[in-house]
Amino acid sequence: MSKVKRTAIRAARKSAHISNKILHKTLHLTARIENKATRILDGTDYSFLVETTAPLEKIYYNSLKYITPVNPALPMVGQEASVVLLIPTLDDKSFYGGTATALIVAGRAAVLQKKPLRIVQTLKTGNAENMSGFFRGVGVELNESDITVMSVADRAYNIYGYLPMHPDDVYVASAWWDAYLLGQLPLTKKFIYLVQDFEPIFYNNSDLYVLAESTYKMNNFVPLCNTKLMYDFMRGRSYPAFMTNAAQWFEPAVSRLASGAKMQKKKDEKRRLFLYGRPDVHRNLFFTALNAIDYSVKADFLDPNEWEFFMAGQDSLPDIKLTSGAVITNLGKMKMEDYVAFSKTIDLAVSPMMAPHPNYPTLEFASIGTQVVTTRYANKTDLSNYSAHIFMSDTDAESMAGAINAAILVAPKTVSTSIPSTVPESWEETLSASLSACLKAL
Repeated sequence: MSKVKRTAIRAARKSAHISNKILHKTLHLTARIENKATRILDGTDYSFLVETTAPLEKIYYNSLKYITPVNPALPMVGQEASVVLLIPTLDDKSFYGGTATALIVAGRAAVLQKKPLRIVQTLKTGNAENMSGFFRGVGVELNESDITVMSVADRAYNIYGYLPMHPDDVYVASAWWDAYLLGQLPLTKKFIYLVQDFEPIFYNNSDLYVLAESTYKMNNFVPLCNTKLMYDFMRGRSYPAFMTNAAQWFEPAVSRLASGAKMQKKKDEKRRLFLYGRPDVHRNLFFTALNAIDYSVKADFLDPNEWEFFMAGQDSLPDIKLTSGAVITNLGKMKMEDYVAFSKTIDLAVSPMMAPHPNYPTLEFASIGTQVVTTRYANKTDLSNYSAHIFMSDTDAESMAGAINAAILVAPKTVSTSIPSTVPESWEETLSASLSACLKAL
C-alpha cells in the first residue's frame, strides 16, 4: 500500500472516530434531555414545575408505577375460567429464576385445575413466543392453545389498563406489586401468593418498603413459599397468613444433574471461578464479592496462573481488573442453554445473597458437585441439607475470602462421580403436594 493511500485511510479513520465520539455525546445528551423532560411533565422532578398544582394520582402513580391500578372488566365473549398469572414481564432477559418459577407454578396449577393459563404482564410487554416449548421443557403439559398472553404494562394514572375477569378464575402472583394489584381487585376467592424472597429489602426505608411489606399483612391470599427457609423466615415475622395451616412451601427443582456431567479438565487447563455478578441487584453484594476475590488472590488462596475468573448475570459491565492484577471477564446476561453448558466448566462459584432465599445459582452449582460460596442471612445459616459443597460466610469481604479458601482446600477430597445433593430435579415431584394444598385452601 502506498504512503498516500495509507495516510488517506488513517485520516478517514480519524474523522470517523471523531464523528462517532460527537454522535455518542449528542445521543447521550438528547437521552438525558428526554428523560428530564419526561420527569418534569410527569411531575416527579421538582427542580422545575410545569404545574403549580397537580392531582394526587398523577404524582402518586407516576412515582410508584408498580402499583398503578388495573381495572376489572367483564369477561370477554367465550372467555373460560382460567388460571391467571400476574407477572412483571416475559422479556427474554428476565426469563430466569423467579420468573421461570412463577410460570411453572401457574402452569402446574392450570394442569391440576384442568383450566387454560392466562399470563398478564404488568410492568413491561415482553416476547411471548413458544411458551408451550418452555412448559414442555419443565415437564408441564400445556399446548399453545392452552396459553393466552396479554399486557397491562402501558397503563398510567390517566390511561386505564383493563383485566377481563371470570368469577371462577384462579389467580397467582409472585412479585409484591402484582400481589398488591390483586389485593385491589374484586376477587371471588383468595389468590396464591408465591413468596420467593423477602422483597421489602429490595428497597431502603421508603414508601416501597412499606408497600411491599403491606402485601404480607393482607388476608386474601394463600402463601406458597419457595424453600422451607423462606417459609420459616416469614413465620418468624408472624405475618398472619403464614401462621395458618394453609401456608405451604416447596423446594425448587433446579438440579443440573439431568443436563449432563461436568466437563473433565485437561491436566494443564486452568481452574475456573464464577461470580454471580449483578451490581444492580444490591442484595447480591457485588462489590463485597469483588473485594473478597481480590483479597483471595493477594492472600495466595487463588493463583492467577492456575485460575481464570468469570462473572455473569448483567450486561453492560466491563471486564474488571482487580488491584491484584487478576481480570474477571464479564459474560453478561447469558442465554439459559449457554449458562447451563458454561456451568459445567466451573470449579468454584461465588454467589452471595443477603436475603433469606439461598438463590438459584448456589443450588444449581452445588447440585453438580461444584464448590459454592454464599452468605448467611437471618435464619439462613447452614445449607448443608442441600449439599456439602456449599460454604457459608458472613457478609464481609474477609469472611467471604475465608470461605473461598476453605472451598478450595477441600475441593480435591469432595469432588467425585457420586455427588450427594438433595436439590430436586422434578418440578412435578417437589411442587404437586404443596400446590394442590394451596388450591384446596382458596
